[in-house]
Order: sequence, then structure tokens, then C-alpha cells
Amino acid sequence: MADYGNDIITLTDEEGNELNFEILASVEVDGETYVGMIELFDDPQRMLESDGQLVIMKQVEDNSGDVVLITLDSNEELARVVAEFEKVLDEEYIIDDTEN
Repeated sequence: MADYGNDIITLTDEEGNELNFEILASVEVDGETYVGMIELFDDPQRMLESDGQLVIMKQVEDNSGDVVLITLDSNEELARVVAEFEKVLDEEYIIDDTEN
């Protein structure tokens, strides 16, 4: 049976603000796991005004064995991972890859 539930996580930014994200997909590239998500907003107007940009983070284990999300190391890594996400997400979403 398909799982139609949303995977929602809360992350804390550098300034201590808590932000909610919906995980859309995860992919594995070169033995590393990456998570693709979009920011969620309590205010419907902010959601409409959002660009809906996909946020991609790498999933790793910290020293205590907990799974954490970190930013990607390089533009080259980002390019490889974005290509994989486009393949996966293209099946379910319309992807607008034009720059404004």
C-alpha cells in the first residue's frame, strides 16, 4: 500500500530560527544520501509568495551516531545531486528550471 503521509521536519538556521520543511525525496549518489525538501509556511500568503525552491542537504552521521543534515561541499557535488533529483522528481512534479 502506498504511503501518502507528509514527511515534515524542523531545522534551525544560523540565527536560531526554526523552519519547517516537507521532504519530497531522497537520492543516493556516490554512496551518499541526499534529501530534497521545500520550506513550509504557516501563513498561506507566504507560501504563495515563496519561490518553492528545492533545498538539498546531505544526510550524515555525527560523532554520536545521530543522523544530521549538512550543506553540500561544492558546486560540483550540487550539480551531480541536482541531476539525480531532477530524474526522480520529474516523474511526479513539473520542474521549472528557468532562472528569473
